Amino acid sequence: MTKSNHHSHALQVRQALWALQKEVLSSLKEEFDREVGYQAAPTEWFQVLMNAERYVWLRELTSLMADIDIMTELEYLTEQHTGISRAEIERLLLGMAEESEFNKQYKTLLMSGASLLPLHSQLKAAVQNLPKVETTKDQSLAERKAWHEEHRHQSRKKRN
Repeated sequence: MTKSNHHSHALQVRQALWALQKEVLSSLKEEFDREVGYQAAPTEWFQVLMNAERYVWLRELTSLMADIDIMTELEYLTEQHTGISRAEIERLLLGMAEESEFNKQYKTLLMSGASLLPLHSQLKAAVQNLPKVETTKDQSLAERKAWHEEHRHQSRKKRN
């Protein structure tokens, strides 16, 4: 399989994003454990994450991460692929201009403890290696959906 020169930068961003999400979830679990007065078992915590209204805001991050995982598995990444991922990460995690529910919650977590700051900075530095593209939120979402179709097509080709 031939990988483009965009793959290494995309994989660095993916790794930084995973580390950040892991710390976000860890911080939220610590907060939850303090509130309930005991350490929730992993299965209980998973159920709370999936069902509690207070964690709905995390779905945007989870969706973006799933899409970036799909993108990094593509055989060939273009400047458009990686540029869209940069735009989406900047919109969701780095811009902070938009006052969405995600931004409010993430900003609060970011300011509440030092553990997220280094990972946020690491992600920001990794994203700087991706190309910038001009796109709207709707265009980016359409591109992200296209990654899934491209991935399915490549998977079918490999099976045949």
